[in-house]
Amino acid sequence: MPTAPNTHHAQLDHTTMALLEPALPGQNVLSIVLDVNPGSAANQDGSLHLRAQRLLDAVDAPAALAAAVVDDLDDAQRRTRTRLSFLWDEDGDAGRQTVDTQMALGESSRYGPPDLEPLHFALESSARVLLAVMDDQWGRLLSIHLGEITELYRLENVLNADDTFHTHVLPPSDSRSLQSAAEAPGNAPAQHQTAQQDTRFHNALLAQAQRLHGVGAFEQLLIAGSVRGRADFRAQLGPELLATLAGEFAASGDATAAALLTAAQPALLSLEEQRETDVLDEALERGMHGVGPTLDAAQHNRVAQLLMSGDGSTQRVWQDSAGQVFHELPAQGVSPLTGGAVTERTLRDVLPLLRERHGLHVRFLTGPRAERLDAHLGGLAGVARSWGA
Repeated sequence: MPTAPNTHHAQLDHTTMALLEPALPGQNVLSIVLDVNPGSAANQDGSLHLRAQRLLDAVDAPAALAAAVVDDLDDAQRRTRTRLSFLWDEDGDAGRQTVDTQMALGESSRYGPPDLEPLHFALESSARVLLAVMDDQWGRLLSIHLGEITELYRLENVLNADDTFHTHVLPPSDSRSLQSAAEAPGNAPAQHQTAQQDTRFHNALLAQAQRLHGVGAFEQLLIAGSVRGRADFRAQLGPELLATLAGEFAASGDATAAALLTAAQPALLSLEEQRETDVLDEALERGMHGVGPTLDAAQHNRVAQLLMSGDGSTQRVWQDSAGQVFHELPAQGVSPLTGGAVTERTLRDVLPLLRERHGLHVRFLTGPRAERLDAHLGGLAGVARSWGA
């Protein structure tokens, strides 16, 4: 009997972005990212609270907002790996938007305009993956995104009296194990042996996967389960789902969500490395590279995707009063466009405006891909916008 899923909801979605970007014009916001992982040695013996206070002191955070951050730390350590908090004054009270994620993000703090780059980093560095798990008794679909796993659908290979399968709906707050009707006292033993029933069972799970793909719920598909279960499910995939298939691995149908996430890590790592390699290759084939040429092309709306190593906090740029970004200090510190002075910024600082004005998708590369970008592509590259895009 499977254990109910171990699931967390990051709430890192368009609702969060819509709240933080347009709803707080001119509002000073305390933005802070903290590693609150309870298993981290760096967070033992009060170290997390001390580190948080140093980050708050560094940005001269208002006392009420700083206190609200510190008050949440113990709760965060029980639930998540990284906590992103955005706080602002709301008629004397602390308005707040908190995002929890299992991704590892660099710690940072700022008081002023909302610092949304950690949110963008998380969203743009993690593919949405659907994990389909299949064996003789259980069919399950789980979503993996931002280092978290959530069970969406569970089907038991036992027919009801009305000739439909047992479908289990799993509220996120329900931590109890489920007991199927076939296992309850007084019921007949489960019957799920006929080839015809198995085919219908596989088709029912596949139909749910197709529905999720149709609404854009995932970009890549992983298959887990028994040898037979994986083979049967794979054999039924049509061309569209086959194009999303990124790997498979062995697992039991009743494995916990946490165990499945652990088992999926090698496949997820390989998937992420391949995605980064592909986008770098695309930049070489039909893009531009180097800080100057890439920024120039981006501000002429010729770039669809900007590729960066790190978060841009060490890359110096200059910006004029109209928002134009230059990769080097213009002659005499004067903008050739406005005739006025320019201000030294970091690339991280100007990304929000570049996104808004030019519809850029920014991808932050890691590991060998980031090293390749720095060594061979001038530290910044762009994938060209397709004609008509």
